[in-house]
Amino acid sequence: MNRQALVGLFTIFALVGLFAIFVVLANVGPQGRYKIGVHFKSAAGLHRGALVYESGVVVGVVDQTNLLPDDFTVEVIVAINNNVDVPRTAKFLIQAPLTGDSTLEIVPLPPSTRPGFAAATNAPAAVAVLPRTILPLDQQPQGTNPATIQDLLDQGQGEVRRLDVMLSTLERREPALLNTLQAALDNAKELSGTANGTFSKLSRRIDTLADTLQLALERGSADITDITGSLDKTVNRNTGHFDSIIAALDRSAHDLNVTADHITSLATDPQLRANILQTTQSIAQTASTFASIAGDLHNVSSNPQTQAQLRDTIAQVDAASQKANSIFAKFGGRSHVYGVDAGATPYPVPAPAAAPGRQQGPGPVPYPSAAPGSPRGAAPGASATANPSTVQADVKDKVGSLVTQLLALQVRVSELDDQHAGTYNSPLLKRDRGPETDVNLIALPQGSTYLFAGVNDTGGPATTWNFAAMGHIAPHFAVGGGLLYSRLGARAIYNPGLNGLGFDGLIYDPRHPTADGYLNLRVGGGLQLFGGERDILHSGRRTAFGLQFQF
Repeated sequence: MNRQALVGLFTIFALVGLFAIFVVLANVGPQGRYKIGVHFKSAAGLHRGALVYESGVVVGVVDQTNLLPDDFTVEVIVAINNNVDVPRTAKFLIQAPLTGDSTLEIVPLPPSTRPGFAAATNAPAAVAVLPRTILPLDQQPQGTNPATIQDLLDQGQGEVRRLDVMLSTLERREPALLNTLQAALDNAKELSGTANGTFSKLSRRIDTLADTLQLALERGSADITDITGSLDKTVNRNTGHFDSIIAALDRSAHDLNVTADHITSLATDPQLRANILQTTQSIAQTASTFASIAGDLHNVSSNPQTQAQLRDTIAQVDAASQKANSIFAKFGGRSHVYGVDAGATPYPVPAPAAAPGRQQGPGPVPYPSAAPGSPRGAAPGASATANPSTVQADVKDKVGSLVTQLLALQVRVSELDDQHAGTYNSPLLKRDRGPETDVNLIALPQGSTYLFAGVNDTGGPATTWNFAAMGHIAPHFAVGGGLLYSRLGARAIYNPGLNGLGFDGLIYDPRHPTADGYLNLRVGGGLQLFGGERDILHSGRRTAFGLQFQF
C-alpha cells in the first residue's frame, strides 16, 4: 500500500473517531449518566433509547426494558444525566401518543409548603431524591401506565351497567313516586284553598276590627272634647267660689289674730290669771273624775248599747279634759296635749286586760305623770308659753295644707340630645336640643285619683297640651290616660318615694304610635331628677334628661 493510501485511511479513521466523540459528548455529556430502575405494569411501547423528560426537559434515555418472569411486569432501566436529581416522591408516567414513539415523563410533586408550585432554588438539599443506583424491585418507584382504549371501554361498560341498574330501579319505583307526587300536589292544592279562605276571613275580621277601633277613637275624641268643655265651664263657674273661700279664710285668720291678742292681754292680769288657773284645774279634776266614773260604769255594764254610749261619754269627757288643759297652757301652765298642742306625743296605748285574779281597777288609763302643780294629763317637763301669733300661724298652716291638697304646680325642664339625620323624626319633637319647659297644674295631687292639665314646650315651636286623669292602683303605682302631647294616650307612673328609683312611661298618638320612657329619682323638697328616651319606637328617638319641681 502506497503512502497516499495510508494517509487517506488514517484521515478516514480520524474523522470517524471525531464523529464518535461528538456523538458521545452530545448524548451523554462530559458528566456521564447514572441508572435507576422503575417498576411498571406494562412497558406500553417503551424501547431502548426512548427519551426521558423531567418537567418537560430531556434528562436521559431508556437503557433497557426487562420482563419479569414471576408476575409478567416490566422493570424499566433509565439512564439519567449526572447533573439531574430525581425526587423520591416523583411520579413516572408513560406517554404513548397515537403517532410517534412512547416517552417516559418524570413529574416531581410540588412541595406542600411552597404555594403556587414555585420551584425551590435549593431543591437537591431541600427535597429527598432517589439514590443513583438500581434499587431492589420492592424498593423501586412504581410507574403509571397510560390509559388504553380497552381500559376506557371497560370503565364505560361498568358505568353503562350502573346506569342500567339505576334505570331499572327508577322504573320499579316510578308508580309510587308518581302517586306520592300527585298526593303532594293534591295536598298543596287543598292547603292553598284553605289558606286562601283563612286569609279572607282574617282580612274581613281585621277590617271589622279597624272599623270598630276607628269608631271607638272617634267617640273617645268626642267624649274627651265634651269633658274638656265641661271642666273648663266648671273651673270658670267655681273661680268666684274659690276666691270667696280664700277671702273668708283670710278674714277668719284676722279675727283669730285679734282674739289671740285679746286673750294675751287678759292673760297679763294676775288676778284673772290665778282665777283661770284655778278654774282650769277644777275642770281638769272634774273631767278626770267623770272619766273614772264612766270607766267604772263601762266595766260594770254588759249591755253592748250601754257600752257604746259609755265609750262616747268617755271620748267626750277626754276631749273636754284636753281642751281644758290646752286653755290652761295658754295662760302659762304646763300642758302637752296630743292633737291640741303643737309638738305633743300620742297617748300611751291602753294596757291589755289583766289575767284572772289580777284584774285592772276601773277608770281610764292615766296620762303620763305631770310635774307638781300641773293638771292631770300634762307631760313632764313640757311647757307652753303664750304666743299671740300661734293661732294665726295655725290658721295659715291649715289654709296652706288645704291649698296643697287641692292644687299643685309642676314645672319640668328637660334637655334633648342632637337630632339624628336621615331617620324618622317625630313631629312632636323640636329640632334644637333645648331647654324645653313643661308646666302642669295638678288637681287633688294627694288623692287616690287626680287630674293634671298643662302645656309642653312652653313658647317653643312644638307646643302641645296635656289633659288626663290618673288613679292609684297600688301605694306607689298610678295609671291613667287622656290627652298627652295633644294626642290620645295612656301613662303609667311608679314612684317609690324619697331616694327611690322610679319609672314614668307614656304611649300616645294612635295614628303614629309614640312611646316615651323615663327613670326618675326624688331628692327631696319636691325636686326630682329624670332621664330617658323620647319616641323609643322609632329610629329618630331622642335622649332627654333634666329636673322636675312640684310645689
